[in-house]
Amino acid sequence: MLRAIKRILLLASAAVTGAALLFAALIVWPKPLFAFSLDAGKLVVFSDRPIPSGGGEHFLRDCERLLDRSPLKATASQYRVYIANENWRHRLFFMPRPEAWGLTYSLFGGSAFLSRIDFETDRVVHWEYVGTPPRTPAWLCAHEVTHIIEGEHVGLAGLRVPTWVWEGFADYVGIEHRESFEQLSKALGDRPVDIPMMIKYGSYPRYRLLVTYFMEKKGWTVDQLLQTRLTEDEAIAIMRADATH
Repeated sequence: MLRAIKRILLLASAAVTGAALLFAALIVWPKPLFAFSLDAGKLVVFSDRPIPSGGGEHFLRDCERLLDRSPLKATASQYRVYIANENWRHRLFFMPRPEAWGLTYSLFGGSAFLSRIDFETDRVVHWEYVGTPPRTPAWLCAHEVTHIIEGEHVGLAGLRVPTWVWEGFADYVGIEHRESFEQLSKALGDRPVDIPMMIKYGSYPRYRLLVTYFMEKKGWTVDQLLQTRLTEDEAIAIMRADATH
């Protein structure tokens, strides 16, 4: 009996290990599941549905423009973005975070995966929800590619970068029309971030407020941001203390 249990456990362990290796292989080399592509030089977009040349070129051009204005410059010669239109592909590649609009695997070849994009209307479609500005396809692309660039810049140390920095800076890069610190502070106040606020000010408005504060008010460089170990609460306390002086 004990021998049979051990055999079952070994088989189960081998199956789990095999599934994990297969998933890692798909992340590293997802191209076979994305038959269509459009190359704009610095950026290449792959999709499981045909990409209209006009909408696809507009998408890549806008994404690259947002990345070009980022204070953290890209170092790789090319970045790959995969659009999972079909639900089963979305479930597969977004398995670790099915609720996410975009997902980046920085340690597995640096590929970014995005939810479905309607190139005709220039909208992100997450399951049945249709995104609106400022959460546009270009914003999502720039946000996720920025995560790859952050990973290039700090390597494994990225695991210790506070979430408010990691996500807030990517949102700072991706937002088309950046509000000043004063504008964001007035709009957000001390209210809890809700869905309408996220729709209007991006997915991480509170994080972006903190990033904007430290960069615009404290004069921090991107390196200082990525090297800080301040928690979100500590960063908020500094920001509030500064406001009272």
